[in-house]
Amino acid sequence: MRTADLNVLHVTWSLKTGGLEHLVVDLVRLGPEMGLKPMVAVLAQCGQLAEEVESLGAPLFSLGKRLGLDFRMVPRLRRIIARHKVQVVHAHNQGAMLYASLAALISGRPMVATRHGTSRWAEDKPADLSYRLLSHLMGRLARYTVCVGRDSLRVAREVDHIPDKRLCLIYNGVDPAKFPHGPEVRARARQELELDPGMPLIVHVGRLSPEKDQASLLQACARLQRDMDDFRLIILGDGDQREPLQALAANLGLSGQVRMPGSRPDVWRYLASADVFALSSLSEGISISLLEAMAAQLPVVATRVGGNPEVVKDGESGLLVPPRNPEALAGALKRVLQDSALARSLGKAAASRVAGRFSLARMAADYAALYREAAAGKGVRP
Repeated sequence: MRTADLNVLHVTWSLKTGGLEHLVVDLVRLGPEMGLKPMVAVLAQCGQLAEEVESLGAPLFSLGKRLGLDFRMVPRLRRIIARHKVQVVHAHNQGAMLYASLAALISGRPMVATRHGTSRWAEDKPADLSYRLLSHLMGRLARYTVCVGRDSLRVAREVDHIPDKRLCLIYNGVDPAKFPHGPEVRARARQELELDPGMPLIVHVGRLSPEKDQASLLQACARLQRDMDDFRLIILGDGDQREPLQALAANLGLSGQVRMPGSRPDVWRYLASADVFALSSLSEGISISLLEAMAAQLPVVATRVGGNPEVVKDGESGLLVPPRNPEALAGALKRVLQDSALARSLGKAAASRVAGRFSLARMAADYAALYREAAAGKGVRP
């Protein structure tokens, strides 16, 4: 481990279980290996991952943000920056960027901002002028805006008009070692989860929110039910759509096929148990859940939106289908479930693609290099 020579403050809305939050924890874990001293400021809710940050020995600050705009966050962040001699502020997504950018500006410290998703969801809603103005302003205040995929980079450039000199691309990454796979692992995982060893199993991981469009996945499974004797769908995640999705599953006659156990710390066990991973989103950056499923050597079926085509090479390392198209989604799932040779081929290619292009080590090293660029006041290009 190198001696820490750069203090980095991560600012995030929460540390609830999710792709963004897990990425923050990964950056905290790997920071010391890169010569960094990471710390985390949580604006609203600490959540389940706070204990993990503390166990890593990183300072954790819970700022207790009120509902709505709460500009008390700015002086609180500024005091943290001064007291802990922070040299680079790293804000994660627009909510955190607003307060972090002002605190960094007042403190005379550079800010790196990561857009973990894509603005496509907002791009489809041109009336949301406040979102567009905020994205543009944050892009101007940040020393560098990191986009996690080329689609996100295009939106930042063309829609939010962030100058090229302030943009860069760093792909999200995962650690394949965290996602064991193989027949023995699968059998043990299914036994631990009390799943039928021979039951076809579809797994989905994501927030239960409109942009993830789990409703289309349920509708696809209703179509799949007509052609397959039996299967199971497990949806991992929590959100405000839980009750509507449970009601939809009941209305579609899927109550016996669908499980929704909420957010789980053992996602790897569900992935190891699965036969196929499904992602039905209307908008994505570079999905951590998708990368994790591919690292687990699972065949994936995903919608052709956002960064998904950058991750999945259609027909080679997974199958891509149009969004909001339950018929196409059902057809792709059926194809994978009924063709074991295709499933094995897609899964192996998926794991190889993640290891070569979307590794956690590479992502962490890219961020460490960018922090040093920001601290030194140097320029970078996409």
